[in-house]
Amino acid sequence: MRVRISNIGGITSPLDIDLSKGVNVYTAPNAYGKTSLSRALVSMLTTEVKPEDLLNVFADSGYIEVRYNDKEYYRRIKRVKNKLAENAKLIMDDKRALLLSYFSPENKLLNQILGGQEQIEWFISSTSEIEKVKQLKMNVDERLKILKEEHEELKSKYKDAVTIQAEIRSIENEIETLKKETESDRLINSTTQSISVTRQNKLAELNSKIEQKKKELLDLQTKHTRLELDIQQKESMITPEIKKIFEDQLNEINQELQRKSALRNETEIGIRVLERVMDEIKDAEKNHLDTCYVCGSHVDPEIWRTRIDVISEQLRMRQNSFESVKKEIDELTRKKDEITRKLAEFENIRNEVVKLKTKKQELLNRMEMVKEQIGELERQKREMEDRFNKNSEVIRVTGPENAVTKRINELMNKKSQLEYELANLGIPASTLNKIKEKEKEIEELEAQSQELQREYIRRLSVAKEEFTKIANSLMRELEFNLEAEITPDFQLVVKRNGTLMDLRKLSSSERTSLALILVVTAIKSYFKTPFFIVDESFMTFDQRRFQKLVNYLSGLTDYIIITRSDENVSLVKEEKAETEVPPSQ
Repeated sequence: MRVRISNIGGITSPLDIDLSKGVNVYTAPNAYGKTSLSRALVSMLTTEVKPEDLLNVFADSGYIEVRYNDKEYYRRIKRVKNKLAENAKLIMDDKRALLLSYFSPENKLLNQILGGQEQIEWFISSTSEIEKVKQLKMNVDERLKILKEEHEELKSKYKDAVTIQAEIRSIENEIETLKKETESDRLINSTTQSISVTRQNKLAELNSKIEQKKKELLDLQTKHTRLELDIQQKESMITPEIKKIFEDQLNEINQELQRKSALRNETEIGIRVLERVMDEIKDAEKNHLDTCYVCGSHVDPEIWRTRIDVISEQLRMRQNSFESVKKEIDELTRKKDEITRKLAEFENIRNEVVKLKTKKQELLNRMEMVKEQIGELERQKREMEDRFNKNSEVIRVTGPENAVTKRINELMNKKSQLEYELANLGIPASTLNKIKEKEKEIEELEAQSQELQREYIRRLSVAKEEFTKIANSLMRELEFNLEAEITPDFQLVVKRNGTLMDLRKLSSSERTSLALILVVTAIKSYFKTPFFIVDESFMTFDQRRFQKLVNYLSGLTDYIIITRSDENVSLVKEEKAETEVPPSQ
């Protein structure tokens, strides 16, 4: 497999290497680009590694090119007007590659195990892709929530519509009763009374409609004013200047994070070296050696204690420096997350402004329509008043305005208003049918959600058993005096000689090996990767067991790349050791 890289991370000069099938050991000094090489290779397996995480901050273009199984794959990145454009052809695109193709201080599972965290449901779920079932259930539940809200709204409308229908029937009955009571009066002066009632009813109806429309127009104007103020306020929050400030801050933080991460890795390696030197000197003091293990010269045994004190002080200073840099990285990461959240809020507000402007235009259109309706109703009213005025000399209404007629007019107006409200709510029978349809759909989705939950638990349990079986088999073959068990609530439990162990009580080597065994187990069961990368520089492995794990991995993937810190730059194919652990069947 041939790899060509330029302007990716710390690799600023073109790098061209050939990787052989099997184990490849790449050595280089610190800050020489080992991590950049590893990240470049992993980026050929997943788009989770973004172009901004790859391209050197000072470069305008860069590339990663891999020839694998006689096919060309690549990621070519260019910076155009402060934006990154990419042309890519990946070997695969699977976000699990970050967990299952690159074992380094950045590996999420390794950090969790080293920190003594025992919950690994997320790891089993994501690596076995059971999380897709969980995501499908979340989508169903979200749709179910929306349907239930729509169902409640329909029930409310139905209840209001039934109430209005009952009021309309009551009004109709009262009008009918009043009409019968006034029948004799209407017969006495039917012509005059009919004209008077017709005039009053029609004018009252027109006045009622005009008032309703004016009220509707006023309501629309109020909504328009509030909407206009809301748009102005939101637009003031999403100016290009504000966005540029956030983007510039994010770029500065990303650059500082890269620098601090390199410093942290360098400091951590220095700590590991000093710890190893300390162990050697302590052994020399314990055994009262009089010969230096480095240069072979004669040494007074009393000197070893002085050297232990000096190195202890250096180690303390390095550890303090490491913790300081780690805190700075955490703070930068927090600031980065905050700015990223603000940029997301920026985009959300911009989308809200677009929606508000659309709603504003709808309000304007509705206002124009209502104004036209008011104008038409007022025109009808003027024509009716003119017509009645011309015939006023002929019309003679006997006696004062009849109280019954006035009550009928009031009831007619109220009925018209209720009918208008009912038209907006919808016919109860139609609404009831919609309610039943929603209830049926809700019932189906609830059953689907329950089935998906059962399927998720079932698959997770099967995967848990598979992880436990393979991981324990592999630990026995690696001669670990440990047994792993995953509890029903997916806590990782480790026992030694039947005694429950706190993860934090295990040695760093044991915890690192345990994390790597879990990764190897996931690869064997669920994930086919073309290569596996191990950053050995940060680890405190038992080398014999580490070699067995490497040999085991050789049966699962074509290429294994191990990066180590060394003053010399080299790429060496490492022959498989005789003490090989064959993959379990």
